[in-house]
Amino acid sequence: MSAIQSTLNITFDLERGRRDSSYNNIIIEFKGKGFFNGRANSAKFREAMDDRLAKYIPRLAQEQRLDPSDYIGIAIDGNHIAFAQWLNGGLQAGPLLPLSATSVGLVCAAIKAGYRRAVTNQNLIADFGPASPAGIGLMQELADLLSTALAEEGGNKITMLFQEWRTLYGQISDAARRAAEACQAELRFQVAVSADLLVPASLFIIHTYNSLLMKLLAAEIIASHGLTAFPSFSQNVLAQPAAQLPTTLAHDIEGGAYFNAAGIKGFVEEAIFSWYLSAFTDDQTNEPLLTAIRTLLARLSLYRTDKLEVAQATDVLKSFYQNLVPDVLRRSLGEFYTPDWLVKYSVDKVAPATWQGVRALDPTCGSGSFLLEVIRRKRQQAQQAGLSAGEQLDELMQTVWGFDLNPLAVQTARVNYLIAVADLLAQVPGHEIEVPVLLADAVYSPARQPYETEDVVRYRVGSEVADLEVVLPATLSLDRPRLDQVFTLLGAAVELDKEPADALATLVTHRAITAAEAQQWAGSLTQTYQNVLRLHRRNWNGIWFRIVRNFFWSATAGEFDVIIGNPPWVRWASLPPLYRERVKPTCEQYDIFSSTPFSGGNSLDISGLITYTVADKWLKPNGKLVFVLTQTLFQNPSSEGFRRFQINASTYLIPREIDDLKALKPFADASNSTAVAVFEKTTVPEDPYPVAYRVWDRSEKNSRTIPALLSPAEVMARVMVTPLEARPVGGLGSPWAILPAGRHQQLAALQGTCDWVQGRKGITADLNGIYFVTVDAENAASNRVQITTRPEAGRTDIGPKRQFWIEPDLLYPLLKGASDIGPCRLTRAHNLFTLVPNQGISRQQYATAENQLAVDLPLTARYFQHYSTALARRSTYRLRMPGAPFYAVYSVGSYTFAPYKVVWAEQGTFGAAVVTHAPVPLQGEKPFVPDHKLFFADFDHPEPAYYLCGLLNAPSVKEYIESHNISIQLGDVFKHLTLPAFDEQNPQHTALSALVEQTHSCDQIDYPGFLQLVKDTADAILVVS
Repeated sequence: MSAIQSTLNITFDLERGRRDSSYNNIIIEFKGKGFFNGRANSAKFREAMDDRLAKYIPRLAQEQRLDPSDYIGIAIDGNHIAFAQWLNGGLQAGPLLPLSATSVGLVCAAIKAGYRRAVTNQNLIADFGPASPAGIGLMQELADLLSTALAEEGGNKITMLFQEWRTLYGQISDAARRAAEACQAELRFQVAVSADLLVPASLFIIHTYNSLLMKLLAAEIIASHGLTAFPSFSQNVLAQPAAQLPTTLAHDIEGGAYFNAAGIKGFVEEAIFSWYLSAFTDDQTNEPLLTAIRTLLARLSLYRTDKLEVAQATDVLKSFYQNLVPDVLRRSLGEFYTPDWLVKYSVDKVAPATWQGVRALDPTCGSGSFLLEVIRRKRQQAQQAGLSAGEQLDELMQTVWGFDLNPLAVQTARVNYLIAVADLLAQVPGHEIEVPVLLADAVYSPARQPYETEDVVRYRVGSEVADLEVVLPATLSLDRPRLDQVFTLLGAAVELDKEPADALATLVTHRAITAAEAQQWAGSLTQTYQNVLRLHRRNWNGIWFRIVRNFFWSATAGEFDVIIGNPPWVRWASLPPLYRERVKPTCEQYDIFSSTPFSGGNSLDISGLITYTVADKWLKPNGKLVFVLTQTLFQNPSSEGFRRFQINASTYLIPREIDDLKALKPFADASNSTAVAVFEKTTVPEDPYPVAYRVWDRSEKNSRTIPALLSPAEVMARVMVTPLEARPVGGLGSPWAILPAGRHQQLAALQGTCDWVQGRKGITADLNGIYFVTVDAENAASNRVQITTRPEAGRTDIGPKRQFWIEPDLLYPLLKGASDIGPCRLTRAHNLFTLVPNQGISRQQYATAENQLAVDLPLTARYFQHYSTALARRSTYRLRMPGAPFYAVYSVGSYTFAPYKVVWAEQGTFGAAVVTHAPVPLQGEKPFVPDHKLFFADFDHPEPAYYLCGLLNAPSVKEYIESHNISIQLGDVFKHLTLPAFDEQNPQHTALSALVEQTHSCDQIDYPGFLQLVKDTADAILVVS
C-alpha cells in the first residue's frame, strides 16, 4: 500500500472500523495473504464482498450524496485481486485476478482515475488515443507485426489481407502520399516499410487498432448490461492465463461467439482486421503483442459501460476516430465526418407526422451518426406512447438501417447502434436481435441483370487479387433466411476442405435446399463454392461467406420511407480503377455522365451517383431523400446528368428544397461547398421549379467556421439565411440559376446562347515555371534574350532557378490570372512572358512548330530539350495531345493571338477587361496571351471588343452570370447567356464602346465614376431593370 501511495503521490484514507482504505471513489478491502484460496466462493472472499464492500459502498454513497454505481470496490488477499461494481441495485464481483504487473497496474489505474470512467470522447482519447500509452503500445506491436510480414519472401496471410484492404478500402490519393512526411511526424508508432507503403500501412494499423477496440468496447457493454454470465468481459479475460487470450479473441471477439451467445447475431462479420491473430501460432506466442492487448483490456475494464447517457446523446466513436487519425492524413483522404448539429438539422428536414413505423436508411452510414439521431427520435416517441422495451427493439431493428462499404465504418456503426439500444436489451433478457448495419455497397448491389440468360444473380467482390465471383439462383438470393443457412453450411464445408459435390450434399442433408433444387441449382452453387474454396486453399479462409452475406442482405432490405445521410464526396477519377470498372454500367444506366467533353466522367462526384442508385433501389414512391451533398452538383457542368432528376422512364427524383452552406465552414477542417438537399421520389412527371433555395452566410461578428459542438439553435443564431429560388438556366440538365423570387422573369432576356461571340480558354502549359519566365537581358546584335525560370511557380520539381539565352520569337506578354485584370481595367503588376511554341493543336501546326525550332530557333530548342523529361510527363500533353512535340502547349489557336481580347477570370467575382498588346524585348508590340485561369473572347477590331466588355460589366449580366456559375468555374459564360450583337449603326452601342475604352485609360481618381457610367449605359441597352 505504501508503495502505491508513494508511486502515485497520494494518501489513502485508512479507517479500520469501516473499511480498510479508500481514495476518492475507490474502496479497497484487504484480507490476509492467500485467504481467498483462489476461489470466488471462498468464505473470506464472500466476506470481503458481501459483508464489507457491499455495505461500505451504499453507506458512503449516501454520506457523499453519490450513486453507489459511481464507486469501484477492490478486494486483495496478496495473491489475488478482484474488482467489484454496483450494478442493478447490488454489488457484482469480478473474477479473481492473479497478482501480477497487469493486475497491480489495474489497481493503480483505478486509483489514479478515482472513479469509473464514462464512455465519452474525452476519456476514450485520453485512455486509448494516439498519445496514450495503451494506444502507442498496441499500435507499435501491430506495426512490428505488419512490417515483418510484408518483408517476408513469398506470400503470407497478413500480406494478402493487407493488399486486399489496400486495394478495396485503402486507396491513397496523391495528396495523401504528399502528406506522408507530416503524417509520420504525428504518429507515435513506427512502421518499417517502403516509402510507397508508409501511408497505407500506417492507416491499416490505425484501422485494425480501432476495430479491435470497438469490438472489445461492445463486449464490455453487453457484459455490463447483464447479457452475459459475468459483468466485465475485460476482467474475466484478464483472469485467464495469458496464453488463452488468442483463443478467446479468435472465438469470442473476431469469431463473434460472445455476441451470438448474448443474442446479438452477426455482430462481427468482417475478417480483414483479425489479421493480427496470425501472430499467435503453435510455434510462437508473441508475448509483446499479448501484453499490449492485456494492457488495453485492463484500461477498458475501468469503464462504466452500464450507463451510456453521453454516448447515446452524441457520436463519441466518431470523435475518437477523428482524433486517432492524423489530421493531415484524414484531410488528404477526404474523411470529413458530419458534425452532430448538421445531422440534427438534416433529420429535421424529414419531418414525418410520427417517427413510429417510418423506415429510415443511411446508405453510407460511416460511424452511424444519422442512425443514432433517428433512433433517439424514435425512442423518445415510443416511450411517450408507452411501448415496451421488446416492442421498441423490434421496431428499431425493422426500421433503422445502415450500409457502408468500409468494414471499419460498419463495425463502428454497429457498436454505436448497440450503445443506443443496450438499455433496452437489458430489460428483455433472451431477446435476439441482428443489428441492421450492413457491409454493403450503395452503388453496386446484387441484382439480376436484364441481359442474363440464366435465372441467376452474379456479383463480384474483392480486389483483382481475390476477385470472387458469386453466382446464385435468383430465387435463393432473395430468400435471406435460407441464403444465410446456405452460406453458413458452405462456409463450414470450406473450412473442412470438402469437395463441391460433398458440400452440395450437405445442403440437402441439412434441408437448406431440396434435392430437386440441388439438381437445378448445381451449376451456380458449385461455381460459387469452387471460387471460395480456391481462396481458402490459398489461406484466405474464414472471410468470404461472411462478407458476401451482407451484400446479399442489402438486396432484400426492402423499401424505405426515408433515406438520409452524407454520401462520400469523391471524384470519379479518384475511385479505385477496379471499382470504376464495376460501377460504370450503373452510371450508364442512369445516364449520369455529362455530355460535355473533358468535364464528364472524370469530374463526376460519386455522391451524385449514390443519390440515384439508393433512390431507385431502396426509396419508396413518394418517399423522401435528405442528403448532405456538394453544392456543385446543382451548378457544375459535369453534373448535367444528375440534374435531369429522372431515375428511369417512369420514375423521378424531384428536388424540393436546398440549403446552401457554401459560404460557411460546417466542417471545421475542410473548405467544402456544402448543401442539404431534400428530394422526393415520384412516378408522375412534374415541373418542380422554382425550387426553394436558402443561402446561409455568417452573421455580423461571427466567423465562417461553425464549431462542431453547437446545437442547431446555436448555429442558427450565428448565421443569416436568405430565401431565394432556383431554376435551370437553360434546357434539361443545365446549371441552376439562384436568384431572388421574381428575378428570373426580370432577367429572362439574358437567357439563351450567344451566336456572335465565343468564349475561349487561355493556354494550358502545365509547367508554368518553364513557360512563364522573366526576361533579364537582351543582345540585339545576336537577337537573343536571357530568360530565368521560375521553379516556385508550381508543385512539380523542375530543379533550381536557371538562366538561358534563347531567341525571342516565341515570347509573348503574359496575363497570369485574376489579379491582372479588373472591370474595364488592366491591373497587371508583373512583367512575365510566356513561351508559345505552337500556333494551334492540329498535326500541321505541330509539324510547323517542330520545323521552326529545328531550323530557326536552335537555342529555344535546346532550352526545351533541357526539360524534355518533365515536359513529356505533363498530364495534358499525355492525355489530350497525341502526336504533339513534347514542348507543345494546349488550348491555343489563332484566337490566342487576336489583337483584342475581352478577358475575365475563371475564379472569383466576375468582371471583364479588354487587353491588347505589350512590348516584348527585341520583338516590339505583341498581343497578350492569357493563361488557362483566364477566359476570353477574341476580336480583330476594338469597337465590338469594348462594347462586349461594357455589357459583361453590366450589373444585371454580372448578377445573371454569378447566379448559375460556381465561383471557381466561371468558364465560358456565353453557353447560357445571350447578348445583343454589336451594331456599328446603333449610337447606343458605339457610345458604350467609346465609354468603355475611355474607362480603361482614365486616371484612377476618375475610374469609379467612369465605371458606374459604363454599368448604367450597359443596363440601359439591355433594357433590364
